[in-house]
Amino acid sequence: MSYSKQARGSFESVSKRIPEGVKVYLPVLPVTALVGLFILYPIAQAIYSSFFNKDLLAPSEAEFIGLANYAEIWSNPTIHQVLWNTLIWVVVGSSAAIVLGFLMGWLLHEKLPYTSVASAIVLIPWVLPRVVGASIWQFMFGGSQGIINELLVQLGVIDEYIVMLGSTELSLWPPIIGMIWRLAPLFALLTLTSLQGIDEHLYEAARMDGATPWEQFRFITIPMMRYNLAIGFLLMLIYNIRNFSMIWVMTKGGPGVSSSTLPVMIYRTAFVDFDVGLASALSLILFVVLLVFSYYYIQVYDQVRGDV
Repeated sequence: MSYSKQARGSFESVSKRIPEGVKVYLPVLPVTALVGLFILYPIAQAIYSSFFNKDLLAPSEAEFIGLANYAEIWSNPTIHQVLWNTLIWVVVGSSAAIVLGFLMGWLLHEKLPYTSVASAIVLIPWVLPRVVGASIWQFMFGGSQGIINELLVQLGVIDEYIVMLGSTELSLWPPIIGMIWRLAPLFALLTLTSLQGIDEHLYEAARMDGATPWEQFRFITIPMMRYNLAIGFLLMLIYNIRNFSMIWVMTKGGPGVSSSTLPVMIYRTAFVDFDVGLASALSLILFVVLLVFSYYYIQVYDQVRGDV
């Protein structure tokens, strides 16, 4: 008997002993094992660590403190400032990127000269590596050598150079501008593809009925794009709220925590202050927020697929 026949016989004899109800789940076991190893286990470990006062350099000396880390989040004004920064970062950055990206996508759709070249140029901020883009903006906003300061002085907007990245009042805004610059092309591309998918006959029929450009935009463009715009908006929120590189490269979250967002504070708490317990509690807050956004993203996506 050949080796292949022996193997087949052994497989059939083993499979006969497995109940039919269990066989159904065998094909998904490898995927389930990977999900458990790389997703569920880290989540469980973060939940477990959040109940301890745990030093990254001395994990064996962890002390159980119950909900003290969560109480620290509730009562610490520094953490409240970081949460407020995160809200500003997400709302202002995402909203501005969506508006700017929509206008860029609309202009690209208008069949202007050299549209293909313009489309390639528009995508440059998105395709650049994150650290490279952040470094460019750090140089542009930097002290007396930054081009932004020089431009504002030459235009007469300010009388002297401003240390923007080192100011507690202004340090959050340069990374927001950098993030808008990076995310707007993504929404422009989404807008362009959505506009190209709208049947031109709808506009022709509307014009024949005497519809104004605003009425065409309101009753044709927006309804036809609403699901794509909703998906883009949720993707923008998910990407923006977990973004780390733009702020870390430009300001390291400082001065103090004036430009820190939740991902930056998690990193600093875990790998600068070595407080794994508090970092785990903060990570769970971020996880819950992302879970909510992801749920609504899936809901909108399923609705889009159902309408296709």
